[in-house]
Amino acid sequence: MGSPPGNIRLREYAGASAIILVATALCLLLRARLATIDVALLLLVGVVLAAARYPRGPVLLAIALAIALFDFLFVPPYNTFSVLDPGYFLTFGVMLLVALTLTRLTARIREQGEAAAEREQHTAALYAMDRELASAADTPGLLRIAERHLAHAVPGEVRILLQDDIQGRDGRAAWPTGGMFDSAAARVAASWAYELREPAGWSMPRGGEADALFAPLKRHDGLLGMVAIRPQNPERRLSEAERDTVLGLVDLTGVGLERRLLAEQSEHARSEVEAEKLRTALLSSLSHDLRTPLASIEGAASSLLESPGTLGGENERELLESILEESRRMTRLVTNLLDMVRVETGTLAVRKSWQPLEEALGVALLRLEDRLRGHPVTTKLPSDLPLVPIDELLVEQVFLNLLENAARYTPPSTPIEISARPENGCLLVEVADRGPGVPAGEERAVFERFYRAGGTASTGAGAGAGLGLTICRGIVRAHGGEIWLEPRPGGGASFRFTLPLAGPPLDTVPAEAEES
Repeated sequence: MGSPPGNIRLREYAGASAIILVATALCLLLRARLATIDVALLLLVGVVLAAARYPRGPVLLAIALAIALFDFLFVPPYNTFSVLDPGYFLTFGVMLLVALTLTRLTARIREQGEAAAEREQHTAALYAMDRELASAADTPGLLRIAERHLAHAVPGEVRILLQDDIQGRDGRAAWPTGGMFDSAAARVAASWAYELREPAGWSMPRGGEADALFAPLKRHDGLLGMVAIRPQNPERRLSEAERDTVLGLVDLTGVGLERRLLAEQSEHARSEVEAEKLRTALLSSLSHDLRTPLASIEGAASSLLESPGTLGGENERELLESILEESRRMTRLVTNLLDMVRVETGTLAVRKSWQPLEEALGVALLRLEDRLRGHPVTTKLPSDLPLVPIDELLVEQVFLNLLENAARYTPPSTPIEISARPENGCLLVEVADRGPGVPAGEERAVFERFYRAGGTASTGAGAGAGLGLTICRGIVRAHGGEIWLEPRPGGGASFRFTLPLAGPPLDTVPAEAEES
């Protein structure tokens, strides 16, 4: 705790007097070498030193003490207050005038220095808070930063109430019960601050009898909320500089909060625009890419209906196989579209369990047996390949899309190689082909939605919707891995992705994996 104000004042008077006494003692020691005017100047230096350290009252005492000691010790007759030479009265007057002038100038300089220091503290507090507010990740984090800085400026309890927390059904403020709102004076001051959009309460002209300060968080079109501060010592009032700092921090909180809300609204609007673009693109892709399989199905079905039993067993079989193949193609296309929506909207749910990678790969190869018939497929999986925590259905979809992509964009009879190995805490999986590859500089672009080989929208019978690789990226990232494309020496493309080997406890290993 600090000393009582009375003790502080006594120390100030004692200090000012001590400076004059030290200056007088120095003059007495050098009396033989100093003229009377030199003594007066040294005593004036003591007055200036006192003025540099103490307020007006102690300095006036120092001036009176300096003149009295000068008269008593250095003006004949010595050791008396009698003055035989009237010229010394002029000296006394000049000393008094010079001392008062120097005191005033020194006090002004000291006040300016104190004001500069207060401005520096004010600016430093605002800058530190603004820098932290700019780095806040969300609204709760921003409020915590603001409360901490306000509590540093005014030690005590700080609460920030948002508009939704205090606005009642009738549009008037509905204050919480208890805490700093438990007194009638505090609720009145808070209501004034809310209604008048001005600070009220402790240390403020309006509602000063309350033991808490209430300041509104204003925005250009209304209120964002209210800052409530209850100091540890309500008896101590804020100085003007301290009040400016606190209100500056409150205003900065309002600016940061409004900026955060505008950013969230902008992000929400951007998300809606992106979602609308995605819906439009998906509908466009759906209407375009379903046209070919629907036309094939319609033609085959019409032929079967128009000429029942006359086409011959082989022709009928071909038409039925065409209907089946095109139906499967439509199923894959619709599945990709639905998966794309799940990836883009962040609703892709990953249910991990420890699985052997061979099972997901085997199912994918079995489902694509017809599509891969013209491509020799080789797998290089070590016998000691560890189990990996994956969602088997999703990883199976990754293999389906990569293998179908390889079959679609590589010439017939070109090989497809699949390998996997542990590396740096992950399982590194590779699906490589010997096709034309991807143009240089487009290795990242192939994973963007609706990208087609060569950057153009292919419309042939084998064309896809341009979503398969985008879905692969979303699934792999949802597993905590990454997927990328590398050109192969000698031609072709190598798609590689990683699956982290860290996962849930091993008791989630399926029974089939344990038996194998």
